[in-house]
Amino acid sequence: LCTPGTVGGTVPATLSLTLGAPASFGALTAGVTKDYSAQTSANVISTEGDATLSVADPSSTATGHLVNGTFSLPSALLVAGSPLPSTIKTWTAPTSNESVTIGFKQSIGANEGLRTGTYSKTLTFTLSTTNP
Repeated sequence: LCTPGTVGGTVPATLSLTLGAPASFGALTAGVTKDYSAQTSANVISTEGDATLSVADPSSTATGHLVNGTFSLPSALLVAGSPLPSTIKTWTAPTSNESVTIGFKQSIGANEGLRTGTYSKTLTFTLSTTNP
């Protein structure tokens, strides 16, 4: 005698983004032309049909540029090789615990004046989908 049975499970909709330690260029040197590099990581989980990891600068002060009080660097901050806003990576299928390295680049020219103190910018990272 055979009797059919059913077994299954359900996957809830999940978009999860966890960022690693803040990226730091270290000490910036006045009077020297140099490209500074830094990186952080992101852990991505998406159960959706597609996903996009993007970054933007929500600030209205020197948007896309590092700032130190009222001073800002003239060259744009690049994230994943592009000025802000920028798409870092896209997916066309689900992914779980995928580690993504996010690179930052800041160019400073020899004739650019640097103000003593810390240059920084708070950025908004977004993991989104158009195909839930």
